[in-house]
Amino acid sequence: MNGHNKGMSESGWVDLLQRVRADHETFLSDFLGELETFEAYEDVAVPQADIERTAQLAFELFLERLAAPIGHVGSAEFPETIGRRRARQGMRIDQFSEGVRVNFRLLWRALHRAAQPDLIDGLAANGERVLNMVERYAIEAQGAFLEETHIMAQLHCTARERALSKLFADKADYEQLQSAADVLSLPVDGVFELVAVDKSHVSEADRATYASDGGYAYEGQELVYWFRRRTGPVDWSLSKLETSGAYISRVQGLGALSPAARLAREMVEVSDEPRVLTLRDSFASLLRHELFGRFAGFEAELLGAWNETPGYEQSRYVETLDAFMRTGSIKEAGDALFLHRNTVFKRLRSFHELTGIDVTVPRDAVIAMVLISNEPQGANEH
Repeated sequence: MNGHNKGMSESGWVDLLQRVRADHETFLSDFLGELETFEAYEDVAVPQADIERTAQLAFELFLERLAAPIGHVGSAEFPETIGRRRARQGMRIDQFSEGVRVNFRLLWRALHRAAQPDLIDGLAANGERVLNMVERYAIEAQGAFLEETHIMAQLHCTARERALSKLFADKADYEQLQSAADVLSLPVDGVFELVAVDKSHVSEADRATYASDGGYAYEGQELVYWFRRRTGPVDWSLSKLETSGAYISRVQGLGALSPAARLAREMVEVSDEPRVLTLRDSFASLLRHELFGRFAGFEAELLGAWNETPGYEQSRYVETLDAFMRTGSIKEAGDALFLHRNTVFKRLRSFHELTGIDVTVPRDAVIAMVLISNEPQGANEH
């Protein structure tokens, strides 16, 4: 390749990758459509959220590697992680390899589509770069897959992991649930409790503790889920986990584990506290996350002049509101804040004048709790 062509192709390459990145929604749509005819995902219970998240991260990695200088060696963490996870989810190596090939067929299709009509030469000139990236990714992912498969075979845990994967899949039918229950020696219609935490903050000691407590573990994209049969009072050492997490105390049957895990994931996503929260703790935050966008531009209808209030005044009101709504008592709120009851009363009245919200009225108290309060409701209640 002479110097002129090299310069032309490098310039075209940058433009081409920018076009492909802008077309990422089409790539993901094509990928999900391709999987509808991919038999591996019919045989193996991989949650839909896992599939979509993996496709997004793979696409971003492909573009990152293609944009890097030739010869640059980046982190192999993602392909190795996906290789290990698919092995634990029960895929065969031929199924996994076909999934990898689907990714690259669609990537090449996206590159070719974006290259039309003026950058075809740039794509052709960088064909070797694409092939090298494809080969490296496949080697990393398949190597990790094979290594994990070997480890699983040594530990005789394949059947167990497949059973767990079925339980956390979105589409497990009763026959699959019964099969998983038989492998795990659990009743299909039992009552369970579930904990979900950020797995990057889970120690090996935590894993050992929950395993010794009769817990079963399932690792998702970003969270690790523990569940066990509920046999009596809650006593699962939740306070020892110093990370964001969610706890659901009653999961009615193995078939409810997947929706329980989905709800727990949403609870973690809206939490900003380094502790494990119950659904009651997370209730206001979940509602706020779900509803706030619907009120965009119309907040004054609910909150009056709240958004025009200086931050330091908002903080003072929130502190008082939280203290009052914990008990419904002006006296107890004053005691908690070391304020005279008249001061608490005046703040609540001033808040009413500012926003139109009277927190002594249940309907208004709900609005304040969901849209303004910082206090988790019902903390530590299971």
